Amino acid sequence: MKLSVIIVSWNSQEFLVPCLTSVFNNKIDFNYEIILVDNASTDNSIKLVQERFSQVKILENKENIGFTKANNQGIKVSFGEYILLLNPDTIILDDNLFKKWIAFMDEHPEAGASGCRLIYPDGEHQIGDAGYRPSLKTIINWSFFLSRIFFEFKGLFINYRKLIGPVEVDWICGADFLIRRSILDKVGPMNEDIFMYADDIEWGCRIRDYGYKVFYLPQFRIIHLQGGSAKKRKDIGSFSGLWLKNIRRLYKHYNKNQPVFLYDVIMSSGFLLRAFFYYCLYLTSKKEDAKIKAKKMFRYFKFSVPNSSMD
Repeated sequence: MKLSVIIVSWNSQEFLVPCLTSVFNNKIDFNYEIILVDNASTDNSIKLVQERFSQVKILENKENIGFTKANNQGIKVSFGEYILLLNPDTIILDDNLFKKWIAFMDEHPEAGASGCRLIYPDGEHQIGDAGYRPSLKTIINWSFFLSRIFFEFKGLFINYRKLIGPVEVDWICGADFLIRRSILDKVGPMNEDIFMYADDIEWGCRIRDYGYKVFYLPQFRIIHLQGGSAKKRKDIGSFSGLWLKNIRRLYKHYNKNQPVFLYDVIMSSGFLLRAFFYYCLYLTSKKEDAKIKAKKMFRYFKFSVPNSSMD
């Protein structure tokens, strides 16, 4: 078995059909399997998949055990040489993607994992599909736009603008995380202490710590609707303090000798600057999208202002 595709789903009925259809439309010339791990959905997800995609192996959980545990559950019953964690709210655009992606991994045995460029349905790049280990340097570079202006400055999120080919990073997004099975005995599975969000950052950095490379492949594109299942949960929703908390915890873990107060000040400043930028953009362009982004960044700012609720 060459490839195992693992999809973790929670009430993702409307996303699963386009996602699975795009997967099965791929021209794959090797053996593969698709495993759906359902986290106690209350919609018609399981029945729908059983009726329309009988080839899919389904694991049903009696409760929502979270993204990391569910993926590890799928990994345990998989057989592929490579394992792809794929979100249900993704759509594969290129019907030769899997052949090209696996070929890249075969040609680069030093690669422990890799991920593609994630885009919105309108083709706009989705920030957060890859990046570098949370550190004082990467936080500063991102917060004050240095990594956006200067390509050589590495930020928390990658500067995608000049990228046309593979680049080494520290982490890739969990929405399309392809990992080589042979490294799992050494690296270990996903960190189940993290329910969801920033788990991909921790896993990618851990893969790097064990001496393997992690590649971002901007030449390959996947549509990601972002937060398909999470938006339905009241405790997560479209705005996620959980994401911010987990990033902060990882910063503390990787930078034990650095005061976390510095992180709080720098990150909150970065969000405030972005809120100001998008609001000015809205005032000059009257584009509703800019207004929405300004509000989102300001909510991030208010949440990340130094306070005990982040601990």
